[in-house]
Amino acid sequence: MGVAVKLDGVERNYGQVKALSPTFQTLEPGTFTALVGPSGCGKSTLLDILAGLNTGYQGRVLVDGKEHKGPRRETGVIFQEAAVLPWRTVLDNAAFALETQKVPVGERREIAENVLRRVGLSDFAGHYPHQLSGGMRQRVAIARVLSTNPDLILADEPFGALDEQTRVVLGLELLRVVRQTNATVLFVTHSIQEAVLLSDRVLVMSARPGKILLDLPVDLPADRDPAMVGSPVATGLIEKIWAQLRSEAERALVEQGAKR
Repeated sequence: MGVAVKLDGVERNYGQVKALSPTFQTLEPGTFTALVGPSGCGKSTLLDILAGLNTGYQGRVLVDGKEHKGPRRETGVIFQEAAVLPWRTVLDNAAFALETQKVPVGERREIAENVLRRVGLSDFAGHYPHQLSGGMRQRVAIARVLSTNPDLILADEPFGALDEQTRVVLGLELLRVVRQTNATVLFVTHSIQEAVLLSDRVLVMSARPGKILLDLPVDLPADRDPAMVGSPVATGLIEKIWAQLRSEAERALVEQGAKR
């Protein structure tokens, strides 16, 4: 079961640079929330704070009502680059997090085999990362996160380096798997279409210092299909998000030019 996550006035400064404005948001248990915004707006900073990887912030992060400042064992993080170990097989990569948690060999192998089935990699369990495509390596990274049965999954543009077709397939695959576990998900992406296709809700962030400008529910059927991006509901959301992002991106460019 997913957890409720509350950002209570979370803000982050780096010296004189204000990266993240005070943020008040709640992620409901079991929901899939996408976060979009212009480059450098603080999306990854916010995600790192939730992951416990960035602790120099003000405010509070509450998980099911309890304050957390630092990594949680039950939080899984998926990075943009597939974080796989090249000298380990697919199966051993999937089991790596369990190994660090001292799970017995037999048990972690069984769990790893199960998650590889869920992400469609059972036939490649004995392969090494260099023998896989980029999309398959990212699935290995996802399998490793899922092996620990996280109640909160944080994804930082996990499919950004992949071609459009592959990222759609993997995005829907990730959505299917997390629906089975009912984990709470925060998914950072630059793709508006991806955000709308995968999420229950889209948060739109301003240029730096980042703040949430729009909070949009996505009223699409639970079983998603790529064709839904062309539906009137999805098209309306995409246009609304793009109108806001375009003005923010333009503002960021003007501010950057003024500082030169």
